[in-house]
Amino acid sequence: TKADCEKAMAVFNQAGKKLAANGITFFYHLHGYEFVPNEGGTGTLFDLLLAQTNPKFVKLQLDTFHVAQPGQDPAQLLRKYPGRFVSLHLKDLRKDKVPDHTGEARDEDGRPLGQGKIDWPAVLKAARQAGVKWYIVEDETPTVWQAIPQSLQYLKQVKF
Repeated sequence: TKADCEKAMAVFNQAGKKLAANGITFFYHLHGYEFVPNEGGTGTLFDLLLAQTNPKFVKLQLDTFHVAQPGQDPAQLLRKYPGRFVSLHLKDLRKDKVPDHTGEARDEDGRPLGQGKIDWPAVLKAARQAGVKWYIVEDETPTVWQAIPQSLQYLKQVKF
């Protein structure tokens, strides 16, 4: 809710400032429920979160799966907020998944990179341009031991 978002923003700003004073970077990991409409405002609660948190102290980890699940475009988000995302969870989503804002993910909705709905060349290009420093291949599918090598092979050949 907007009230939850407002509480989180206050905590994020305060924690981020204190952590930065001690050489630690505060990150927030997206989970999809941030993309509901901003009640009484414009955009989404995610847009509100980014507008009201200090970019110096609050960084984000973009989870491509949890951005795509509610119907958002990870590449577009990276372009809209350059410099805010420091790390990226690379995780694909099945092509026929109906968007939802629950933030809940079923393991069977995941796919090896390049076999789902995410446009990886666009995401990787936007991430590089946005200053992303760390890329983490994440796989929670039931076939993780087969999927990770497939994802890594895909990353070796993808052009962006």
